Amino acid sequence: MRRLLVGMVVLGVVVALQGGCATAHTSSPPAPIPSTPPMGWNSWNSGIALTEKNIDDTIDAMVSSGMREAGYRYVNIDAGWAAPQRDSNGELQADPVRFPDGMAAVARHAHDRGMLLGLYASPFDERCSAQPALASAGHEDTDAHEFADWGVDYLKYDWCRDEADHTHQVKVFTAMRDALRATGRPILYSINPNSSDDPTAGSRYDWSDVADMARTTTDLVPVWRDTMPSLGPTDPFGDHDFLGTPDQFDAAARVVGPSKRGYWTDPDALVVGVSWSDFVAHHLQAVRNHLKESPTELPDDQLSQLLLRQPDMTAAEQRANLSLWAMLSAPLIAGNDVRSIDAQTRDILINPDVIAIDQDPSVSPARSMADPRVLVKPLSDGTVAVALYNSADTPQNISTTAVQIGMGPATCYAVRDLWARTKTHTLDVIGREPVPPHTVTLLKVSPGCR
Repeated sequence: MRRLLVGMVVLGVVVALQGGCATAHTSSPPAPIPSTPPMGWNSWNSGIALTEKNIDDTIDAMVSSGMREAGYRYVNIDAGWAAPQRDSNGELQADPVRFPDGMAAVARHAHDRGMLLGLYASPFDERCSAQPALASAGHEDTDAHEFADWGVDYLKYDWCRDEADHTHQVKVFTAMRDALRATGRPILYSINPNSSDDPTAGSRYDWSDVADMARTTTDLVPVWRDTMPSLGPTDPFGDHDFLGTPDQFDAAARVVGPSKRGYWTDPDALVVGVSWSDFVAHHLQAVRNHLKESPTELPDDQLSQLLLRQPDMTAAEQRANLSLWAMLSAPLIAGNDVRSIDAQTRDILINPDVIAIDQDPSVSPARSMADPRVLVKPLSDGTVAVALYNSADTPQNISTTAVQIGMGPATCYAVRDLWARTKTHTLDVIGREPVPPHTVTLLKVSPGCR
């Protein structure tokens, strides 16, 4: 009996340390905001219908698939969860048909399974958030306390307005930040300043004093590069409203304020396991909204056929997506329909060695070498992550040396390929084999021959 009592006391202490102190606003103990890049899932790319059952099933699938164990804990419900209007007290409410038990019930379902819940909101009811109920400007305190009452752990706050004066954006985004902090519940605060007439607002300014996480780029879509003929003067690819993986990575690597401990720049959700054909099917109207001329008069089926000239991403291209985001120390937010995840997608998303590169406690983004196809990221254990990045359409010879990547003197160096799961040794040269097209060879280099 004495051993049982001691065990119960120890268990209670562990639970208290893990959960923190609950505030008066929540029915679920709050989770601390992580010090390394957040990992989770967002509903937008998947195109799933936003219903209580679908989100609960997604939460369950993230547990059963091994994604939770791999570190993916946030389940973020994007635009479309709210009722069309606020209630008689001016408070937000979940759509009563699609979320009959309310958002607090979804949060409990997540928390009971060791997961966390995120929601979407916007200061305005324009552009990407044309829902009057979601316009939080002027309602920040009310909305923040409601999020806390429901047990929300993450807020994606999307600008969604043409005007993008920087001073005004800082004021508006700071108002919600302060309201969230005043609730006493740790709610990870992610902002998107780019959903405006200035798609570079996220990359030209350092937002680390305003939010925990800031979107730095336009929308990443599940293609490698734009391969279609121009769709006219308002082509979303031509206007850089949509970017493939290499262009998105290039844009994300040029941000003014890079990721660091407690703050992360966000190059958008991963597109691993999301096909271009499914994306078009789910978001055809969003694509059409960009096309104010030219193919805009085409019927849906003909426009879809035109768009589907783009090929889906290959497995190598999807591995490159995760590799590059890991080298950036970027948030890893999956976007596939986890309920029907296949073995290939699962194996890519939960690769523990690649995730460890992203989650390294140093949170230091990679730097390019003299050859920009070589990316180097020193890790906190004294090893170095090296990405040999071939965005070209033909195989390329890409190499570096242990000295060039900053390794100290050693009789030899161990080189582990994190995708092939092989280990070799070298006296100095790293990267002897040609890198295939559209591929990242991701390596971890350590001193010694063992």
